[in-house]
Parts: sequence; C-alpha cells; structure tokens
Amino acid sequence: MFSWSSAHSRDCAWKQESRKDRVDALSPVYGVPHTDLESKIHGLSLSHLVDGYAEGHFSGYDIIRAYGKRALAAHNATNCLTDLIFDDALTGWDPDTKQPLLGVPISIKDCINVQGCDTTVGYSRNVRRPAARDAAIVRLLRDAGALVYAKTTNPTGLFGCETFSDLFGYTSNPYNAAYAAGGSTGGGAALLAYRGSKIEIGTDIGGSLRAPAHWCGVYGMKASVGRFPGEGCVSCSPGLEGIQIITSPMAHDLADLEEFWKRMMQMQPWKYDRV
Repeated sequence: MFSWSSAHSRDCAWKQESRKDRVDALSPVYGVPHTDLESKIHGLSLSHLVDGYAEGHFSGYDIIRAYGKRALAAHNATNCLTDLIFDDALTGWDPDTKQPLLGVPISIKDCINVQGCDTTVGYSRNVRRPAARDAAIVRLLRDAGALVYAKTTNPTGLFGCETFSDLFGYTSNPYNAAYAAGGSTGGGAALLAYRGSKIEIGTDIGGSLRAPAHWCGVYGMKASVGRFPGEGCVSCSPGLEGIQIITSPMAHDLADLEEFWKRMMQMQPWKYDRV
C-alpha cells in the first residue's frame, strides 16, 4: 500500500544524499585555504570585482574558487545550501566587458527557478523535478554577466521565522549554532554572513528577506512590486499565486547592495517578466 509518510521520508533521504554526493564530488581545491589571489578577489567590492575581471586580473574560475571555498565553509557550519553548482556557473557563461555584473558570484533562494535544479520550496513532492527554464531574474543576472553558482535553503512552504525543513534540515545562525538564521531567506543570510556570496537573491512579502538579514548581521532591501521580475518564483501554496512574490537582493556590505541595485537598473529589469 502506498504511504505518503514513506514517500516523504524516501524523497527527503534521496535529496540529502544527492546533496552530499554533490559536496563530495567537489574538487579538493575547495577544501584548502585561499591562495593570495583568491584572498584578494574575495576582499574586493562589487565594483572592483567587475573592473578586475574586465581588466584581466583574474579569471571566472578564480572567482568561483574564491567564493566557492567560503560557500562550502558556510554550508558545513550552517547547512545553508540546497544546490552547489560551482562548475555549472561557468558553463555557457559568455562574459562581455560591457555587462554591469560581470563576474559577480550570486546565490539564489531555493524557491526561484534555476534551470536543472529542483525548486522544492522545502516540499518533498518537488524532489527530482528540475526546472526546465531559469526564472526571469536568473535570466537577467546571466545576461548581466553574473555567475549563478548556488541555491540556498528556506523553510517548508516559506512559512517560518526559522529555516527548517524535513527535506534539508535546520539552517543555523552563523554566529551561534544554538540560534536560528531567520526565515524565510535564512540560507542566503547565513551564506552572506560567511561572505560565501557577493549577492543573494531572495524573496520578501512580509519580512522573509529583512528578518534573516537582521538576524545574521547582513543587509537586505525589499523591492517595490515590479521593480525586479517575479516570473519563475514558485508560490508557497496553491491559491496564493495572486500575491506577487517580490524578488529582492541581500548583501554582506551596504555599499555592495547599493551598487548592485544601481547596476541592475541598467538592465531594465521590469522588462524581463514580459519575455
């Protein structure tokens, strides 16, 4: 006889094992300290990172290694990642020095579609259903030259001031594991606190971005409706599609958040929901 509970347990176990396999398959280089070049890259502001890549001071691989090492450390400490797509970030990447976010490593909240990754929203029923197409904001980021290299945890159904699901487990606070990272963009906030990403794209309706930013000591700003594209962001529950999910950014540094916002405007993001 079919059992929902057994199917749920099976799918949760499969997803956790799949994520572990992905971590184990990473190159050993991600487990060693930063080189001098990687430390330099990691310390650059968003604008200097873009300029440094455009001027040929380092490669896309150098950027992914610099941020991938910190992202892996953040995940090992807080359990903040759902998908590690470090190498995939460079597949099909077509850099152009005119792109405003050239080489900027960006993480994406689990509820936003990234092609080839599950968009689970913390539900086991969404396991093994990879997105066939990037969400509009992910397409925009790629067009702007960004490196989309990780997805981050959220609570089941996005409902919660803590980030926990049977599917991925508990995401802890980056400063004290006995405390929560907040929710629902808790994985992204924990990752940013570790400087494991330059920018996190989360969502916010009633505080899902701002609360974890506060709890983890980073910066987040809820956008107005339509400022950034929302197509491809999965609703947390049937019947709530009429409430527009507002995609919004977070950053470790306020200056980077402001710079990101300015550079996004160059891409005319409000047009992407129409594509």
